[in-house]
Amino acid sequence: MLTFYSAVGSYQIRNDDGVKMPYIQKLGKLYPVSIPEFVIWSSLLWEVMNYDELAKVYNEQMKSAGMKAPKLDDMLNLLQRRRLILCGNGYTGIDALYNMLADAFVIPYHIPKCRKIWSILKFWTKHLVSLPDAFDRMRTDSIMDGSESRVISLVEQTPLSTAELIRCFERGISDVSTPEKVIAGIYPEDEATQARIAAEQYGSAQKQQVLQAVANLYLSRQIILEVA
Repeated sequence: MLTFYSAVGSYQIRNDDGVKMPYIQKLGKLYPVSIPEFVIWSSLLWEVMNYDELAKVYNEQMKSAGMKAPKLDDMLNLLQRRRLILCGNGYTGIDALYNMLADAFVIPYHIPKCRKIWSILKFWTKHLVSLPDAFDRMRTDSIMDGSESRVISLVEQTPLSTAELIRCFERGISDVSTPEKVIAGIYPEDEATQARIAAEQYGSAQKQQVLQAVANLYLSRQIILEVA
């Protein structure tokens, strides 16, 4: 059995009585977290990790910070109870990824181009990439394939879960600009619910294509994930 983890939402660092503290922002609400929780969450932001990968990063970062690391399982339980991280299990990577992302809403995340360029140049100055690689990253950073462009086109109209995106691909839906069009296209049957769609789209021929597109967009920092 495979298990994947990823992060929900975005973050803010706020000044609380002169002390900088991390907050995770989910659906417009701020959640205070401890430093060990934030280490886990920030390690998973724009990443997909299994348990062993996460444990290694967590222990290394806590050691580097000179802090005693609470048990990873305890921290994961706290974050999962508040739905600040996603978790998915499956016998294959695709199944684990689907079970993690099916109910997660895909939200576009636009990083200003100047910030992207500055980040790439910082990698170059630290000798983490060669100069040709830096130029190549600046040229190709925003290039998306057809499936990724289609996902972005849909979620820029309205947030959609991964299962809903699969249904859009399956039914050729491109216009979800109003709630009425979402209902007519994705939820035309009276008994249709988000949970039912997630179960139905599990076997879709479009599942792998959409999962790959969503994962690529997430790993390239072009979207964030949200859950209710």
